[in-house]
Amino acid sequence: MTKIPLYSDKHFLIFEDKIRFKSWVLPWGKKDVAISHIKKISEKKIGLFSGQLRISGTNNFRDWFHFDATRPTKNKAIVLETDYKIYKRLWITPERHSAAFSILKKLV
Repeated sequence: MTKIPLYSDKHFLIFEDKIRFKSWVLPWGKKDVAISHIKKISEKKIGLFSGQLRISGTNNFRDWFHFDATRPTKNKAIVLETDYKIYKRLWITPERHSAAFSILKKLV
């Protein structure tokens, strides 16, 4: 494991081999997602009916939104499509969207 993250903010750290979510569920509950489980990455606009108001969790067991109390003020998300059987799409909203997206594109 790389000891120095390639990206860091209050929600997660990106390493060469994994993403560590600092707040997977509510403000607690860390979770690691191996980069090898991510099959595709994309950017999506989020709005009132597409996740902007979802602070955390899911309503369909296909998409997962990590805890982010500031998501209602954001208009873009990064979608990580995984090979998991449940929560196949992880929607993340980094503080520095462009930097995180650029790093993840290189890793996936």
